[in-house]
Amino acid sequence: MNHVRITLAVFCLASFLGGFLSSLDAESVRRVEESTAPLQVFPMGMMDSVRRTSGAVPMQVQVYNSGSEVHALNRIRVLGPTGSVILNRDLQGENLPGDRGFYERLLFDLETINPEISHRHNPRIFISEEERPELGPDLEAELIWSIHERVDALRQGGAVQVRNLNLSINLADVFTPESVPGAEALLDVIVDSTQNDGTTSTAILSHKILLLADYALPPREWVLAHGSSSATWVTGDLHVHNCRDQASGGCPDCNAESFNISGSFTNAQLKPQFQALGMDFFSTTTHSYCINSDTEFDAVASEAISLDEVDFQVLCGTELTCVETGSQSGSDIFDGVCLLGGYFNRGISHYGGHGISSRKPGGGDGLFNNCDDPIYDQATNVNSVNSEGGFAVANHPGGGGIWGGGLGLNSVAKFRGIESGKAWGSEIWNGSGATASGTHRNWWISRLKSGRVTFPFSGSDTHDSAFDFGANHTLVEGSLSDASLVAALKSGRTYLSNGPFLDIELSDNAGHSLGMGGIAFVRRNSIPSNHPVSLTAFYNMGAGTGKIRFYRGHIGGDEVLLDEIPGVTGSGSLSASDVVSRTNHSWYRVEIILDNSQGAAYSTPLFIALQ
Repeated sequence: MNHVRITLAVFCLASFLGGFLSSLDAESVRRVEESTAPLQVFPMGMMDSVRRTSGAVPMQVQVYNSGSEVHALNRIRVLGPTGSVILNRDLQGENLPGDRGFYERLLFDLETINPEISHRHNPRIFISEEERPELGPDLEAELIWSIHERVDALRQGGAVQVRNLNLSINLADVFTPESVPGAEALLDVIVDSTQNDGTTSTAILSHKILLLADYALPPREWVLAHGSSSATWVTGDLHVHNCRDQASGGCPDCNAESFNISGSFTNAQLKPQFQALGMDFFSTTTHSYCINSDTEFDAVASEAISLDEVDFQVLCGTELTCVETGSQSGSDIFDGVCLLGGYFNRGISHYGGHGISSRKPGGGDGLFNNCDDPIYDQATNVNSVNSEGGFAVANHPGGGGIWGGGLGLNSVAKFRGIESGKAWGSEIWNGSGATASGTHRNWWISRLKSGRVTFPFSGSDTHDSAFDFGANHTLVEGSLSDASLVAALKSGRTYLSNGPFLDIELSDNAGHSLGMGGIAFVRRNSIPSNHPVSLTAFYNMGAGTGKIRFYRGHIGGDEVLLDEIPGVTGSGSLSASDVVSRTNHSWYRVEIILDNSQGAAYSTPLFIALQ
């Protein structure tokens, strides 16, 4: 958690929401101490980590007045690690009315509900994820309803008690050329104000930024095996929201996104943030229910094109809201959202549509209108994406458990993958976790076992600033462009990682080989009995130590661990042996898990398809 120099107004969740929380015992209710300094600075748009030590990066803080008196905002300053002033701006006495704690109670409740629903993983101001009380389904449902209503009231009132202040932070003022990975720089953000009676106030936010190590490079063994290839590894994010996905402080507001009230950034502001993290691309994925017309989509598409450069690409995409059809496997919070909107027999799921050129309607932007018509099923949306040369990814598919669970894809019976020319990927790493999301990874593997073949992808799902996560690393042939990037991602030459390098290759003693993401079509009667193959992992652990796991799966069967090698350091190549199945289609893949779950990497599988 950020160290925020604030104290909080008297607040009891039970008394605020009324009698429905009275059944909670005393240990379940968190109280917030009385505030003596109502002006507060929240780190909503501050980056937590970077890989670059130079260049100006847009960041943002949120200034809030929890008191009853109006504060005139005078000046904002940012002090660097040495105490020197690196930003000093006159706020020209802009008035900030107080709300007697309404907004901070709202933020507290957003941190109380399941963070898979609220996206409140970071920053957390009032309560850590570990300290968050587990709420029952009924209680969480009531709290979610209350949050929606209060966010709507906040928006209708113009959110006058909050200001999002944009900052331009030069990383050369934060780190020196001698700074090494692991270094932390402390910034102090100071806001001065004056009340009507002449009393002056100062609010301070202390915020740390961590310098990360560069992504690990391919090992010497990989370079030798691939000769003088012109292909280049590039890194990026396939799930990025911006200020169009905000219920308050948006560009414009989208009230259907009622959990997101921090203001966020434009794509133009996000671009240098991703560059500071060492990335080369992102796909802009505003929710379909926040894009209300073809004209608005065309503006998104034009913006994406305008941000493309030789060394950085912004793909035009949308997070598509799809109506679930057919038999359902489980339930999730989306079912509850539709219920709140008046749909008793409707559920929705989300797909990332990447490299698209036209609007894909799905839901409305009003409060609880996420499930409104026009809205189409996954097959219709995926076909539309594919027809434009793009590719579709099932986003956070493994969430489940109505109200208390995450966001998932439940119309499993209708799900189709590459084998049917439909969805291209499944998002197995969503958010800032140090490893892939277990439920999403398992959902993807279950689909593989049933013959629904997709490649694994990842997305930060940020609704605020860019942050470090298990990004997509893909091998692009030739110069970087939207077309070459989409082609690389669709080829399967992608691994997911927040640090280590990983690539795989399958070979036999007859001179055959198959690279990551490849599909070999083989006549089953041409495979000799007990035909041996070797699965090689090219790796670079960076500065970490961890284990490398080799997996083989059978469609119609199961996935098994072929080998696990612990204590791996440095870089090189390691192999595991197997015998090719003559009865089942097979896949092979590799994972790296750093010790103490400090990082990970996941290869795209390669496949042997029997004919």
